[in-house]
Amino acid sequence: MSTPAATPHRCVVCGSGDAATIWSVARAPTHAVRPAGMDAASGFGQLDIAACSHCGHLSNRAFDTDAADELYGALVLTNEPVSPGMIAAVDETAGLIMRHLKQAPAVLEVGGGGGALSLALARRSARVDLVEPSRALGPERFAGTGVTLHRAMFPVTALAGRRFDAVVCRQVIEHVPEPAPFLAALRGSLADDGIAYLELPSADDILRRHSIVDFHYPHVHYYRRAKMELLLARAGFAIAEVFDIKQGHDMGFLLRAAKPLVHEARASSDVSPSKFAAALAERRARGAQRLAAIDGPIVLYGANAYAQALFGLYQETTPFAAMFDDTASYAGRCVYGPAGEITIEPPRSERLAGMAAVVIAAYLHDAEIARKIAAMGFRGPVYTLRAHGVNTPGPIASLFDP
Repeated sequence: MSTPAATPHRCVVCGSGDAATIWSVARAPTHAVRPAGMDAASGFGQLDIAACSHCGHLSNRAFDTDAADELYGALVLTNEPVSPGMIAAVDETAGLIMRHLKQAPAVLEVGGGGGALSLALARRSARVDLVEPSRALGPERFAGTGVTLHRAMFPVTALAGRRFDAVVCRQVIEHVPEPAPFLAALRGSLADDGIAYLELPSADDILRRHSIVDFHYPHVHYYRRAKMELLLARAGFAIAEVFDIKQGHDMGFLLRAAKPLVHEARASSDVSPSKFAAALAERRARGAQRLAAIDGPIVLYGANAYAQALFGLYQETTPFAAMFDDTASYAGRCVYGPAGEITIEPPRSERLAGMAAVVIAAYLHDAEIARKIAAMGFRGPVYTLRAHGVNTPGPIASLFDP
């Protein structure tokens, strides 16, 4: 694993300028699905995941902050709910939020992707304002729904001064290079008696499972629960409840308005950066060995960020022959990596018949996908990108198991 050149770095949690690289990828795809019009040589960045030497916070020192607006503006919308499990999860989140609100609330969602949650919330709200920078999303999707789209980065000038009964921000804060002003803007949008819901991936889960595919370019920061709680307190949020989501892969915070508190970040000693780096390198080697042992073409299932990470690691040495995904809007689009593009296609039994193995990139839904593959008649080996931990048993073999 090559070590990137040192770059200026300031920890957003404690302010320290000292950090050590624990994971690096020289040429990582910056998009899970290649945006239309992007040439074949573009769309790559570098991962230099570093652990702060004082507080242990993890972040990508090589993230290009100057290109962030264009990165997210060009983003192809991903993670749209396409399975019963995904649809149920959106409805469950909407129900959780609405239980804490008055009748017909005004709701703000920041970074809502394709708008599935905003649409679910709008059925029980007076109005929903959705802020989403991706140019792939248009106002026609929300005609007559009660959702108003603001296609921009947050904060939005058009919403300046407005206060909302609920502020929702899911799977966004990890993409924001400077979290303090972003969280302050969320807090400024929240009514004094309102509630906020913040959801993000858990770095505690990555540390527990040594999951190398959870490091991918669009994520700038990897927050442990204690670090996020500190940032929230500084921004003027009081934590009402914390939720473990997807077996601890994500964490959700139900928040109320409070006075900002000044908290210093404590030095972290429970994780050794060198030991963690060695464990990640071992996972990387296991994945390479498992892929090399497969005799024949491999199909990936799930055009998502985890497949994106996999391409940055292994595409130049592995015969990935096809990419399946159930998202209808992906048909004809491409995933890509250092060795080229692969067209996304819906799963079909006749295509499966020619494959030596299936690797499920959408590992949070691996059991459901494995059943679907079996129903289509595939009897070959099926692997998941889920990195099994002590508390996260899985139904199929992990690509990274010994």
